[in-house]
Parts: sequence; C-alpha cells; structure tokens
Amino acid sequence: MGRLLGSELLLDALHRTLGPDLGYRDTGDVRADLREQFVRSSTALRSPAIWPVYRAVIIAAQDDDALRERLYEQFLSVIEQRTLDRLTSAQRTGELVADADLTYSAEVLCGALYYRGLLSTRPIDEAAIDGLLDMFMAAYAVSP
Repeated sequence: MGRLLGSELLLDALHRTLGPDLGYRDTGDVRADLREQFVRSSTALRSPAIWPVYRAVIIAAQDDDALRERLYEQFLSVIEQRTLDRLTSAQRTGELVADADLTYSAEVLCGALYYRGLLSTRPIDEAAIDGLLDMFMAAYAVSP
C-alpha cells in the first residue's frame, strides 16, 4: 500500500507541477507554436525538481497497470490531445494539409521527446526539437 500511495503522490505532484507548461499558444504559426511549447515543456520536465519525480513515476508504472493507466489519462493523453488540438487548428487555417489524420502525428511528436529524455543519452535540446519539427513540417505543411 505504501508504494502505491507514494506513486500516486508522485503522479499528482507531476500533474500539478507540469500542467501549466503543457498548453499551446496559437500565434498563427504552427511550427513556432510547437517549438515554443516543446522547448518550454522539455525545460520544465528536465528541471531538477521535476525530472526525478517523472522518472520515478515511469519506473513505478512499469509494474502497476492502474498507475500506468492514470499516467496516460492524467498526463500523456493531455499532452497528445493539446498537441492534436493545435495541429487541427493549423489544419483548419490552411497551414497543414487538409486531408491528413494528425492523431498519430501528435503522438509521435510528443513521444519522440519523451523517448529521447528517458531512454537515450542524447539531449532534448533545441536542435533535436528543430529536427523533429522539420520532419513534421516537411510531411504536413502546405506549400505557399
């Protein structure tokens, strides 16, 4: 019971601390908005106050299906949905191709940064963010 309670507290702390950093601005430039949010959230996530908590939740969730489900519902799905919302907004305004289902793209955009931070020795830096966004825009941006 102590481990479960500790994991729940970690998840709650993560949600409360990172929640404000998960939103997007909509300036009319989807690439700039994605970049700004990815830089802001990755900086917050890697902070000494948050990174150990995030890693502890991820570790605990590997052996706890209920915690993994709550992690997804309270944190990961929120990130994916907010990203998808920003992408579909850009699709409606003609920045991104109209006929693409961007659901999986939102998951990949978010997942690539978390993968890099959790499982790679490479940094989540602005070059990595720019490379990811360049690939996305090459695939989905509408040519002027």
